[in-house]
Amino acid sequence: METKKDIIDTIHLHSEGVQDILTQPPHWMVRWGNTTIFFILLLILLMSYLIKYPEFVPSTVIISSQNPPEKLEARTNTRVTEIFVEDHQAVSRNQVLMVLQSTADYRDVIALRRIIDSLDNRNLAHFPLGEAARFKLGDIQLDYNAFAKALTEEQLYARLQPYSPDYAAASRSLAESRSRIRTLEQQRSLEQTKYELSKREFDRYQELFKERVVSASELNQEKMKFLQAEQNLENINITISQLQEGILGIEKTRSGVTINAEKDKINLTSQTIQLFEQLRKSLNAWEQNYLLVSAVDGVVSFQQFLGRNQFVKAGDILMSVMPNDRDMLIGRLQIPATNSGKVKEGQKVLLKLDNYPYQEFGMVEGRVKNMANSPDKDGNYYVNVILPNGLQTSFHKTLPFDKELKGNAEVVTQDLRLVERFFYQMRKLLRFES
Repeated sequence: METKKDIIDTIHLHSEGVQDILTQPPHWMVRWGNTTIFFILLLILLMSYLIKYPEFVPSTVIISSQNPPEKLEARTNTRVTEIFVEDHQAVSRNQVLMVLQSTADYRDVIALRRIIDSLDNRNLAHFPLGEAARFKLGDIQLDYNAFAKALTEEQLYARLQPYSPDYAAASRSLAESRSRIRTLEQQRSLEQTKYELSKREFDRYQELFKERVVSASELNQEKMKFLQAEQNLENINITISQLQEGILGIEKTRSGVTINAEKDKINLTSQTIQLFEQLRKSLNAWEQNYLLVSAVDGVVSFQQFLGRNQFVKAGDILMSVMPNDRDMLIGRLQIPATNSGKVKEGQKVLLKLDNYPYQEFGMVEGRVKNMANSPDKDGNYYVNVILPNGLQTSFHKTLPFDKELKGNAEVVTQDLRLVERFFYQMRKLLRFES
């Protein structure tokens, strides 16, 4: 008796579909399919090795001249008093662009600045105190008054010479004492002669007294004459010595007068110079707070709508001056710490400017010039980028540079093969799993 399994096998072996499959040879795709798949995989591996995909470090960029535009901002909360320029007007160095409101008259302050710049510490005597006395200087007034007072005292001292009477009196006393000494020296010469004669006469009388030629009374008279002559000579010497000592005292007094006069002169001059420098410092501070002055030759640009009596706040950027020297352009990047170690000098930088969309104008190419050694407070590194071709784009268009340009930058750090990227990802996964 046939089993159920034998019946099923007999049915399958003798079915028409089974017979067709067993008798028909395999199709060419079946025969060459594995080989084709192998070659496709091999081609993919070869292409992944040959194709390189650059790695980028993204950043933001600002393109400016090597001398960046000067930003002029308000230093205090106040109002606009005068505007001397128009938007996009050419300006020169040290030109006053705007005056902000203060307690001083800006015309007087500018006049004072011209006076101070025309003088130095060696010719302060020519400072026109009469002209400056009418100036309305506001915050600078106290420092100016102190300087004017010191300069007036110095000028009065130089004109009146308060130590001159004492010096003249000492000089007269010195001349009189020296004249008396010369007279006494002449007298001393005479008294010296008298003394020598009296001494010889007294010696002769002593010899005669020994020989009993003269009496003792006559010898005593000659002795009295000799002693008188000696006394007179001694008195003259004492008087001369006293006068010489007096001369030393007078010379000391005159030297003291000279020293005191010079000391006071130096003190007054030093005080005047010190207060002059303090006045200059106060003037500089006032100008920084209330005057907007161009530091370079260039073109001024208003950063906001400005008008007379308009209120401005401290820290508001009111104007900027684009320097005329724009030949050397440079890009400034801020790169985050991530992948910053891959940024090297000379690497290509692709710049996409917001002012000129790269889809229409193309990208600007740059090269990494240098990179900061330490990050800023936000953890970013500053990178300077040079533009070998200027603002010529990849579409062969040259962009005008009349203001700072902002945009995005991509630093091309290295070209990685697709297979290398695949293995990097695999390595990451394996490390993560382990």
